[in-house]
Amino acid sequence: MSLSKSVQEVRATSVSVIFLVLCLAAFVGVFTYFLANVAAQTKIQLEDDAASTTQVVATNGLWMNQLAIQTLRRMDSLIEDSPLSVDAEAFGKIMEDRPPELIVSLIDADANLLFSSARFMPGVNLRERDYFQSIRSGAAFATSAKVVTQPRGREGFVFAKRLTRNNVFVGAVAVAYPNSVLESFVRDVELEAGASISLFRRDGRLMARYPHTNVPDLVGDVLFTEHLERGDSGTFFADRSPSDGQPKILGYRAIQGTDMVAVVAIPTEGAWGRYRAELMSILVIVAPICVALIIVGLWIWRLLRRDAAHAEELETANETNMMLFREIHHRVKNNLQSVQSLIRLQDIPEAAKLDLQSRLGAMAAMHEHIYRRDEYEDIDAHDIVPVVINEVVRAYGKPVEIIYELDRCYVDRDHITPLSLLLSEVVTNALKYAFPDGREGRIRIIMNDFYNGRCQLIVADNGVGMPKNGVPSTSMGLRLIRGVVAQMGGTYEYLPSAGTRFEANIALSAVGHHAEHR
Repeated sequence: MSLSKSVQEVRATSVSVIFLVLCLAAFVGVFTYFLANVAAQTKIQLEDDAASTTQVVATNGLWMNQLAIQTLRRMDSLIEDSPLSVDAEAFGKIMEDRPPELIVSLIDADANLLFSSARFMPGVNLRERDYFQSIRSGAAFATSAKVVTQPRGREGFVFAKRLTRNNVFVGAVAVAYPNSVLESFVRDVELEAGASISLFRRDGRLMARYPHTNVPDLVGDVLFTEHLERGDSGTFFADRSPSDGQPKILGYRAIQGTDMVAVVAIPTEGAWGRYRAELMSILVIVAPICVALIIVGLWIWRLLRRDAAHAEELETANETNMMLFREIHHRVKNNLQSVQSLIRLQDIPEAAKLDLQSRLGAMAAMHEHIYRRDEYEDIDAHDIVPVVINEVVRAYGKPVEIIYELDRCYVDRDHITPLSLLLSEVVTNALKYAFPDGREGRIRIIMNDFYNGRCQLIVADNGVGMPKNGVPSTSMGLRLIRGVVAQMGGTYEYLPSAGTRFEANIALSAVGHHAEHR
């Protein structure tokens, strides 16, 4: 019993400590989840910004390509048999409804610049331009990488169309856009500081970039060798941007029906810097809470350890007391049995000897029951009453049947001895007077619990009844019954019936002395 309590206390302490640790772990887990969620949201926001800006650039790039093709086709329709027969005035009218930064040019089959809507410089030859080489090789349309446009000498990119007359290559018409045209793409888009937009050809050659810097081509870069191979659009994080070596998120989208790819590069440092600033502001609040939780947890753990030590000391003291109680009851039982042996040796009347031995035997049986079960506070009458009465019946050796009808009434340690004496005395009277000449009989023992610390005790036999003149009121048995019932704060009476019926209303605990009698 004590070991079980000790184990329970140790388990309670362990459970309390584990609970505190779990609470702290749950707090840290929730906080970590919150940080991870904010980080994920930051990443998603970066990806959404890159994707949406790329969509804007791709849409404008598609419009620019369609405008260039329309312009090239109108120029082609104005040329009759040879580029040399071009009507300069008609070419000029083409530019009336076109953006002012657009430059149109006419090139002959030998790559000589014949006409330009910009300031014309005779003698310019464009043989080395890759777009002219593609046109001369048979391509119907060609898109250039970044070039220095003629004759203004500024960076831009060119769309060109092949001119044929009677299946003979006679030259090309070209539309050039300056690099600055990209600025208008994102005029309504709020770009992160350090962000850039670019147009690339599908082979990785740079066409234009805003803001303008000397950025290398991306031929062989993972953007073109891996990401575009998996899909025409998307985003990915790059640890080192080719332009400045900084970590960025790149959004890309192939412009359908063209040879162009729109690319947006947004620095991640700003977003992650804001995330770290937010994290630090949260840590300023959360860190003291965590420290406080740890301190409170340690303090509670010390209290639990101290209480566990006190509980262990109390348990040890209780064990010692239990052992002493056990030893006391054991010694009392042995002493009572020794007295029984001494009485058997005395030269006194057998009836008196039998009375004394039955009483002592009942008391010894009670003490043995108590120490064997380690019940020293509240003893269950349902268990101990048969032990006491069976010992009395055994002492007299009468052929009597005992019937028990017992509620589970709990008797405290101050009332168990008086109850045992009362039962012993009443049953002894029944055995002595109810069944003379060794006749058989039956004794019924009833205990009805009133659930207020009191009970009703009934001992009824089917014998011949009490003597006509009754048991002398001065007899030792009746004096003992009166004294015990009074000690238990009760009342009793013998009632006539088919035999003898003893009824008593008695207290089984200190509480019962103040309870209402029923």
